[in-house]
Amino acid sequence: MILGAVAFRASLEETSHPRVVEITHRLLPWLCDLGCDDEIDPIERELLETPRGQLSDSQWIDANWAGEAATIFCWALNLVGGLNEVNPADQSVLPDLLCILKPEAAAIIQSASLRDSAEIEDMCRQIVMIRSVLQEMRVGLPGSDVIRRLNVQRLSEAGIVVTEDAAKRASAIVAGMTPQGRDQVAGLYFVRDHAALWLFSDRSKYFD
Repeated sequence: MILGAVAFRASLEETSHPRVVEITHRLLPWLCDLGCDDEIDPIERELLETPRGQLSDSQWIDANWAGEAATIFCWALNLVGGLNEVNPADQSVLPDLLCILKPEAAAIIQSASLRDSAEIEDMCRQIVMIRSVLQEMRVGLPGSDVIRRLNVQRLSEAGIVVTEDAAKRASAIVAGMTPQGRDQVAGLYFVRDHAALWLFSDRSKYFD
């Protein structure tokens, strides 16, 4: 809910709706009414408190990418289908999906339940391994071996084992991308990696 609201806040910078200023001011109180106040980290709170038209470029980038993370969490909660391997999520569906600024959002929180843990682990493993392959291709040998070990270790620390089949699957996905496509998804997989591993970490706040 928090990341969905933050992503919605980013979209308000690009709309000329006559009520956009009022809507901007309603997001933080709405989250607090949902009981999310203690879960909002300082970066998220600053983004939500910043008046419309005053987000810095870096703030807008953070807020916009929050929608990708929100979609991953919606997937983990079985609210959306599978993620596209090469294209960012369609953030335009989040306001309706999460009932942003509506009281019905409380029911989504109350009824939330995760997908099967093995399915979530597989999603996380694939995302981290795709990012690893992208990094490896950029640096080449011998640095690529170091990058692979580091990413396998990160997954291991999250309790996720990297199988040979998983590594091959990630390599095949990246091999199907054009050089331009690989450049375009680098940022996407940075965000997806952060969000996916957050599900297995002890970080209480997303931007920690």
